[in-house]
Amino acid sequence: MLKVYGDEPVDYTVYDGGSLAAFKAPGDGLVIASGPNPDNETYTVTVQPGAGTWTALGIEVVQDDTLPGLRVARGADRMVLTEVETEVGGRKVPYSIGYSNLNMTAPEHPAAAAFDGNPKTGWAIATYNENPKVMLALRFAEPLKTEAGATMTIRLHQDSDYRRATMGRFRIALSSGNYSWPTSDKGKEIPDAVLKGLKETEGKRTPQQKTAINNHFQWASPESVPEEIEVADLEKQLALLEVAIPHVMVSEATTPVETHILARGNWMDESGDIVQPAVPAFLGKVETGGQIATRLDLANWLVDAKNPLTARVFANRMWRLFFGIGITKSLDDMGSQGEWPTNPELLDWLASEFMKPEWKAEGTHPWDVKHLIRTIVTSQAYKQSSMPIPELEEKDPDNRLVARQTRFRVEAEVVRDIALYVSGLLNQEFGGPSVKPYQPDGYLATMNFPKREYASSRGNEMYRRGVYTFWQRSFLHPSLAAFDAPTREECTINRVNSNTPLQALTLLNDPIYVEASRVFAQNILKHGRAWNDRVNWAFERALDREPTIEERRILTDLYRKSLEQFQHSSADAVALIHEGEAPVPTDLKPAELAAMTTVARAVLNLHETITRN
Repeated sequence: MLKVYGDEPVDYTVYDGGSLAAFKAPGDGLVIASGPNPDNETYTVTVQPGAGTWTALGIEVVQDDTLPGLRVARGADRMVLTEVETEVGGRKVPYSIGYSNLNMTAPEHPAAAAFDGNPKTGWAIATYNENPKVMLALRFAEPLKTEAGATMTIRLHQDSDYRRATMGRFRIALSSGNYSWPTSDKGKEIPDAVLKGLKETEGKRTPQQKTAINNHFQWASPESVPEEIEVADLEKQLALLEVAIPHVMVSEATTPVETHILARGNWMDESGDIVQPAVPAFLGKVETGGQIATRLDLANWLVDAKNPLTARVFANRMWRLFFGIGITKSLDDMGSQGEWPTNPELLDWLASEFMKPEWKAEGTHPWDVKHLIRTIVTSQAYKQSSMPIPELEEKDPDNRLVARQTRFRVEAEVVRDIALYVSGLLNQEFGGPSVKPYQPDGYLATMNFPKREYASSRGNEMYRRGVYTFWQRSFLHPSLAAFDAPTREECTINRVNSNTPLQALTLLNDPIYVEASRVFAQNILKHGRAWNDRVNWAFERALDREPTIEERRILTDLYRKSLEQFQHSSADAVALIHEGEAPVPTDLKPAELAAMTTVARAVLNLHETITRN
């Protein structure tokens, strides 16, 4: 819902760089969006401008700290205006060129993208902006004449791939000037930066002043409009191309900063002796040939044949990944304070095999991680059954002697991956930016200054592996937190596995698991007509085995009762099967799909499904 405030007082909360200031002031034409906040939205504003000749349309985006998206958007981490349409008397009014007074404009979101006819592009506020009154100005291709009583309809389309990237507060303005710069401040038709630059001699102008003068000249010069349009289109294409290319951060070598012994801990006192790069003396010496040690020297020292510590630590951590516990529990302390290995000879052999492979060494190389993994997983110890033996359980409850394989729940990121893989939704694309799975609204509400909002990803990006999940400081995704992922507030070498009711509730009710269950159910229904065939396929897919007689009976009763319930309440069935964005097949009956979804939820909720056996 849009509400226009004229002379009525409006509450403003403004961040001035150091603190928040709250005050009331007349709205002066301010439009405030409220009510439901869908992923995409089109604002339609109707105005009666009166008789006049207009050269440009202005959209002022008003900042307010109550808005979670960069103080301008109702959600997401940016505001994106994909298309602006103006209509008078049933006729669309074309634009010729656009400009904004943003301090920092994202190259892939130029002003011209707001009227290029492409819903996948748009003008955006994508970073925090020091200008509290951002103005987007779109010049009409021809001066627009209106008569008294004429109605102008302005549609602001916000259809980007970013969810809820919609404006929270804005004003609409019309300009009759030919050369005025886009601004909502009277008397600032020529920007201060331009005036200041013009007062300087040409040789003394800064690059910023030259850019400001050039931009203003181009805006105020009708003769340059065709060239400006062509340049703006080429710049947009170039920016979109550059954004699509992965960038690698590269550090450049510089002169090292001198480090001194701090006199009495005073970091401002540099009178102490200079400290040269080195390792603790009791651990040996870095061979540098008389030169100052570099990071390359440190790397060579770490993998030196005379330094077995690195290989031992790594081999122990790899053993922990495949057996649930290291040969020594102390993954982060292999020194005298750590636990003595249960099998020191095995640890030594694995470390030496890692440093210099000798067992089935054909095609390997020193420090070969793949060879170390292959050595472990092809061993007889790894191939053992994880079924407990009472006599061994009593003597070795933690299985430190590896008399059997160990059972343990997979790590937090893998829990979600299993559900997506079983359902067939998992996107195994490698690399790329973080993705945002479904997350409860308001989860980031306590992260103020500024407020933050979360907008989940779209399409196939939603189903990427858990390792790519977006992380906001110590606020990890709730599903990861439920399954014991650390908050990264401190370095964590070894995760602790817990078994709580919250984990079962997460597997049942988290939207991504409900969606995965529904897609899993679709596949179950397509694999055979007989009930037993479908249940067998579901267990083979999720657990790699057939169901027992008791399991088959329980799932049969669950499906029968669920089917009866959904046949009596078709609305509940439709609501369940439309959870998530994956398409719902039209050839399946909603009640049957919803009932099978309930069965699939039960299978994915089994402890065995998320346990490494």
